[in-house]
Amino acid sequence: MLDSKLRGVWNRFMLPVGGVVAKTRLSPNALTGLGLLIQAGSAVAILEGRLALAGFVAVAAAVFDLLDGAVARSQGRTSRFGALVDSTADRLADMLFFLPLAWLYGVSPDVAEREHVATAALALFALVASILVSYVKARAEGLGFEANVGFAERAERVAIMILGLLFDLVLGALVLLTLASAITFVQRVVHVRRQALSSEAS
Repeated sequence: MLDSKLRGVWNRFMLPVGGVVAKTRLSPNALTGLGLLIQAGSAVAILEGRLALAGFVAVAAAVFDLLDGAVARSQGRTSRFGALVDSTADRLADMLFFLPLAWLYGVSPDVAEREHVATAALALFALVASILVSYVKARAEGLGFEANVGFAERAERVAIMILGLLFDLVLGALVLLTLASAITFVQRVVHVRRQALSSEAS
């Protein structure tokens, strides 16, 4: 929701930042890879039960996720392959949020009080819901439709998870994220259906 509405403004703000980073000669794909490595560090911190640290590391990963696109636009190096790399990295980054949480709460809690099967199950539900939200958009665009709608786009989902980690409110964050993703999934399917019916009628 906010992602779609603020994307143009944010891109204009990030363009000069991307120009500065571009002088380091790091390619957009290299920045994407660095962001993914940083997110892997967040996953390790989650597995160790250091949730606040994981949240701060995830913030750093999110910064790199924003910089890769800004650098690509600044260097005039936007490409369909770069978009594929970025989208794939986003899905892997999502997995590096949810799978470590499922492991921490369901398989190997760092302390006995952390063991909570419901939280582990919700982490897996949230992962599936998140992937479905992104899949519907990608598939719709591949079919010639537009699907930039929804209550919780990726920016909101990442923000919810980071706040949940920083304030040790993982269960609440997962509940909110799962519900928001489910709503967004339905919104996108309905939105695409309307476009399909409109195109068939015309």
